[in-house]
Amino acid sequence: LLDERGRWILDQAHSDARGEYALSGIIDGKFVNALLDRTFVDDKGVRWIIDYKASSHEGGRLNEFLDRERERYAAQLERYAALMGKIDARPIRLGLYFPLLGGWREWAAAAANR
Repeated sequence: LLDERGRWILDQAHSDARGEYALSGIIDGKFVNALLDRTFVDDKGVRWIIDYKASSHEGGRLNEFLDRERERYAAQLERYAALMGKIDARPIRLGLYFPLLGGWREWAAAAANR
């Protein structure tokens, strides 16, 4: 927990903080199960859904690697947001956290614009 972002993610002061939170529901006519690594509501009333990635990266171009990983996992996190949006009307932001790299990518969920 030397990383400030990691401490923020795990801060128990967040409202409705949950780890390994299971959700299921119907998306596009299909039953979907999901297991959210971390979710909470921040002090501005925004619901966060964060997925941890244990990926390692050798060499340079870390930002390019993190951008590719965001593209790779975007659909997965958007499904999580779609499920959460069925039970929580707050705005949703998504995040990928790479604890081994101190890497972070975040964006507003498309489902949050429902």
